[in-house]
Amino acid sequence: MKFNPATLLVVLLALGGAAALLLVGAKPEPPPAVSAPAPAAAVKAEAPPPGDATSKAVDDLKKEIVLLQGQIEYLEGQNNALKDENAQLIQKLGTLGMKDAPKMNLKDDDVPPDFVGMGLEMMKMRKLHALPLVTTAISQEEVEIVILAWLKRQQPNEEAKKFARGLAALGWIPEAIDPLPLRAALLARQLGGWYDEESETMYTVDPATASGPAVTANEPLGIAFGQLLREYGSVLFQPQHGPLKTDMRLARESLIAGDAGLTRFLFSLQNPASAPKDDLPAEDPDHPLNQVPMPAYLRQLALFPFAGGFDFAQTLHSAGNFAQLNAAYSRPPVSTAEVIEPEVYLDQERPAPVEIQLSDVKLKGVLPYLDDRLGKFACVAALRTHNDDEAASLGARGLVADRLLAWTADGGAKRDHAAWQTLFMDKASADAFYKAMLNCLKETYETKGENEFTTQGRFVSLLRNRGDAGVVLIEAASEEARAALKHLMK
Repeated sequence: MKFNPATLLVVLLALGGAAALLLVGAKPEPPPAVSAPAPAAAVKAEAPPPGDATSKAVDDLKKEIVLLQGQIEYLEGQNNALKDENAQLIQKLGTLGMKDAPKMNLKDDDVPPDFVGMGLEMMKMRKLHALPLVTTAISQEEVEIVILAWLKRQQPNEEAKKFARGLAALGWIPEAIDPLPLRAALLARQLGGWYDEESETMYTVDPATASGPAVTANEPLGIAFGQLLREYGSVLFQPQHGPLKTDMRLARESLIAGDAGLTRFLFSLQNPASAPKDDLPAEDPDHPLNQVPMPAYLRQLALFPFAGGFDFAQTLHSAGNFAQLNAAYSRPPVSTAEVIEPEVYLDQERPAPVEIQLSDVKLKGVLPYLDDRLGKFACVAALRTHNDDEAASLGARGLVADRLLAWTADGGAKRDHAAWQTLFMDKASADAFYKAMLNCLKETYETKGENEFTTQGRFVSLLRNRGDAGVVLIEAASEEARAALKHLMK
């Protein structure tokens, strides 16, 4: 049986202290009184003088102290050996269970990146009680493949392609594309890695394959994101319940991305070397994020969870530290409006989402292939294309609900039919939106300000409804379709 070195050390120290106290407290007793001189033989047979006994006891104590010191040095050596062994085990955790795991690349200073140690520090600071992430380095292309598989589980049945077709029908992106590979490429560059729940492994981008140094510089953000995705991903994203509406999906992504950004920020305060160098790469065309050929509107939606989410997480942390953030995963934001205005989310009596009801959504007897809710930020991003930030924010401020519907256009038209119904708090809010959206249409189609026009093969209408609190935008590929949509949205 092996004794715990720390326990043995405590016991030995306690015994030594007790012995010292006994020796200090012991006093030599005076010799008994002698009435007459004893014979010489009797004197020789007596015990040695008291001084000699005390001297012998002091010598014995010194020997015991020397022995204890030797044992203490031995135990200290054992303790240091255990620390070294423990550190090696923690490092090995990074590739535990991984067959043929590639050797971790060295940084410029020839020191391997300590993702396990970094993760432990951030978990401790973030107050997450869990084992460190198993990490391994793979190529950036392979990281993108892992991310793409996760994104497809969140939006199955080509939901993302349908969404892009709807945006193209509105004229907000140039053409219908598959946005998920582009989103995966963007996330790989934003995070420098990804946590794969199936293999329970954090895959980091091999620096030799990275698009630029900014990718590997984002590894602390990726580690934080991976830890949170492991802990709360199954709660936030449940594909078995069907794909989320765009507004709700962006809101939930904002919670986890903002939480990761805040964790990375607080970690960088203690470790300045991990601080983000370039969170705003818009002015650098060679930045890895700008190398992804993503339409501007889709890029704004993709970046919002990290930008808007950071402010949201910071507000929650200020209100109740990490306990408030932890609780948010059980009560996630339901819309980007709550992310933009955290005080609405924190209100115990926050209003429930409003659904726009329509008696019939069939166009020529066919159901729409897209039935989505864009939300407040998507509305701001749309208005921002041809309005300044102030006008765009004012136009979306009073948005209560919206519903985007899209149908396939016949006759080989390049763009489908779409109708976007919006509902606002009051007439004044609807007026602000109407003005900003009309300005977008004027700039896009070079019209003179009419709210109904036909140009470039499109039949466009911007109409008021629902007691002047609603605005509907109709984009059709034929006059017949526009007339039918006006009747549906009436």
